[in-house]
Amino acid sequence: MLPKAYRLPLKTELKRLKKNGHLWQGKFFGLLLLKSDSNKDVSRFGVIVSNKIDKRAVKRNKIRRLIYEALWSLYPQIRKGAEGVFLVKKAISQATLLEIKREIESLFKRTKLF
Repeated sequence: MLPKAYRLPLKTELKRLKKNGHLWQGKFFGLLLLKSDSNKDVSRFGVIVSNKIDKRAVKRNKIRRLIYEALWSLYPQIRKGAEGVFLVKKAISQATLLEIKREIESLFKRTKLF
């Protein structure tokens, strides 16, 4: 699980990311990303899983935990100072942790976060 210091507080930061960030699309999710020019010592990420993905909170929370787990395993390679939100798509409902991790890697390579 991604420690709280590395999670983005969506209630306060989502509007700023929507206004200034860039959206990158993947198979399982979109990544709304803002690369900060300031020298922040951490990168922070959030995950939004809509009710449209699954009505059950248990399933939505499992998806959220899988994404956070994949992020945490890749975190040492991520460039510092980035802020992003994963906007989950319905295709993720059958994905495994390995597939999610590969998708995050490919998105981060395209966005030059690695």
